[in-house]
Amino acid sequence: MANFFHEGFHAVTHTDKGLFHLLKSLAIKPGTTAREYIQGKRKRYFSPFTFFLILMTIFVLSNTYFLKERKVIEPSTKVLQHIPTEEGKKKYMATIGRVNTSQNFFRKHGNIVAMIAVPVISFFTWLFFRRKKFNYAEHLTANMMFVAFSNLVFTVIIFPLAGLLKPGLSAYFTGIAILLQVIYFTWALNGFLQLTTTGQRTKSFFVCLLAIFSWSLLSITSMAVYVYQDWNFYEFFTRMKG
Repeated sequence: MANFFHEGFHAVTHTDKGLFHLLKSLAIKPGTTAREYIQGKRKRYFSPFTFFLILMTIFVLSNTYFLKERKVIEPSTKVLQHIPTEEGKKKYMATIGRVNTSQNFFRKHGNIVAMIAVPVISFFTWLFFRRKKFNYAEHLTANMMFVAFSNLVFTVIIFPLAGLLKPGLSAYFTGIAILLQVIYFTWALNGFLQLTTTGQRTKSFFVCLLAIFSWSLLSITSMAVYVYQDWNFYEFFTRMKG
């Protein structure tokens, strides 16, 4: 047992290929790191799959023990008074219940949901850069590294700072943080695919922006469909504006 823990500690802290070495590499040369791993230099790096699973575990534990419950949204008495039937009132109450459930889910498991974005982001980077001769599985491996690292930064730095700000400022801060995430993905993709011209790098920026926007839209649409559970789910977006 002692030997098992020793080997585990060594695997994480090893200066040449441990977890911290991978974190450092993803901070200073993410694209090169992913490319070298995929091209066969795997002994130099901690397994990205194990890295991904470790961070998923950290996110689950941190969300379980450190995030507070969000204030419950109560049904509006004014709205209830204007609903003529009991069936309509029950439907409204059930909708409010699903709003609370979905908000708590995204609040507690937002990082985990973001990790599931990897297949979507990988589809876009593979689709627009097919001529670079990396297949979808290889894009998946690379983006697994990039998304896991950026989510770690969000968990350790961005979300705590956003929590210290006023609600209005917090939203702007989160928007800036997402833009920085797009820039990080672009930088990583440039290194991974060895994009050197201004045109190629501009394209990679907009591909990353499109990928993250598409994933955000997919997440919000899924939430809207769950909350409304009918064809009126589009009203969710109009309510977000107002």
